[in-house]
Amino acid sequence: MSTVKVNTNIKATAVIIGGTGLIGIWISKAFLTDFRSAFPTVRITTRDVNSPKARELAALGAELYSFDDSLDAVLNGADVVVNTLPTHIPATDGKKIITAVAASAAKVYFMSEFGGDYALNDFPGYEHAEWQVKREIAKDTHAAMPDKKVIALIAGLFLGACFNSPYAPLMGLDVKGNAYRSLGPATTRFTASAEIDVGRAVARLAVLALDPATAARVPGTVRLAPNTTSLAELADAAARVRGVPRGAVEEEDLGAFKQALSERPADYNLGDYLRVLLGEGKLDFSANNDNELINPGQSLWKWKTVEDEIREVA
Repeated sequence: MSTVKVNTNIKATAVIIGGTGLIGIWISKAFLTDFRSAFPTVRITTRDVNSPKARELAALGAELYSFDDSLDAVLNGADVVVNTLPTHIPATDGKKIITAVAASAAKVYFMSEFGGDYALNDFPGYEHAEWQVKREIAKDTHAAMPDKKVIALIAGLFLGACFNSPYAPLMGLDVKGNAYRSLGPATTRFTASAEIDVGRAVARLAVLALDPATAARVPGTVRLAPNTTSLAELADAAARVRGVPRGAVEEEDLGAFKQALSERPADYNLGDYLRVLLGEGKLDFSANNDNELINPGQSLWKWKTVEDEIREVA
């Protein structure tokens, strides 16, 4: 039974491109469960329609399509399209998607964003290629779809990935190991959104954007901030929830790290860049977000908290 209170007359068709991926699976599930009354038809594209994740979505009522299927067929009759594919897919495939969505009757399109707001980045001359590609994709998308509502959902870090990803310790977020490393003060705060809340937020925004009564309220860039914490607060929460001594929190020199990155960017990866953004407070969306637009007063559902996630990890 759904835990989300959906009250809408919208009956629409949704297409999730890459619907079995890291964040795509959560978006797919939100449309297929909590928001199924608004989206009786949900189509999912995936590399393998016989994978366990694909079969799970099919059991929930999804219509499955392979990436090799015609995009025109997948998009036929679609009202909203959500692209969750990673930036590193071949550029020709990305342009093919933009062209197909632009030619479709879909009214709403979600770009594959869901992370930080790269408009705030300050890496002059040495920005990571990931964001350079995203800027070009956004430019091409808006140029191709002047008649559609194009939405970028900015959600900060993924809460589950912060704690469960093998890359989390490399970013100083080793909850399982009870050890934390920050660039700059450990009290600098950052936003993290649980993957389930990102999925629900996308579905909720789709409903709002399709409803003529609320469409104008949905901005092109939407910020989600269910949780805003710091490494120091995270260490406190982990100790409290798990009943263990507070883990060590190390502070590194942010200025020296960023200077070295600027001089030898090829030696650093995307996680290193994200650590800089964390240290600079550029992933803190607590003062400027659209939580109330998406889930006013948590009246539709309760946001998943940092402590909720720690309990699952523990």
